[in-house]
Amino acid sequence: MSFVAKLYEDDRSAERYPVLLDGTLRNPQAEPQDVVIDDLSATGFRTATARGLAVGDTITLGIFGVGLRTARVQRASDGHYGCQFVAPLTAEELASALAGLAPPDPIRFPAPELGASVAVDQPVREWSLSPRMRVLCITAVGVAPWLLLGLAWRLI
Repeated sequence: MSFVAKLYEDDRSAERYPVLLDGTLRNPQAEPQDVVIDDLSATGFRTATARGLAVGDTITLGIFGVGLRTARVQRASDGHYGCQFVAPLTAEELASALAGLAPPDPIRFPAPELGASVAVDQPVREWSLSPRMRVLCITAVGVAPWLLLGLAWRLI
């Protein structure tokens, strides 16, 4: 009885960071797909995608703060794919991608204190139309487009 072993280089020594980063993946046919990156390191990433990829496929990944990077699919398991960057990320690129993890500070707008009245420069005007005039305006607004449509139909 003999066993066949497949030998390949497995460079997974880079420190991994569990993340939830948005990215755009382009498969070998250059079809874009939005993905969420689950795991990121300087040498690769892990993501899940609905479209099937095959081990060995060359893909392109766009990450905010990094830009476009070419990668190869190294592993596939239940819709999850482990990919290795063709050229590893630099320390600055990795730091830039990881900096996007913290949400930005919210913008604080000045607001009046509770219970304080807000001064208005001009008084609020109320419409002084009688009920008959209101009905006439509503009818005119409802009928006018139909009249214009009928006129346009006759001219065509």
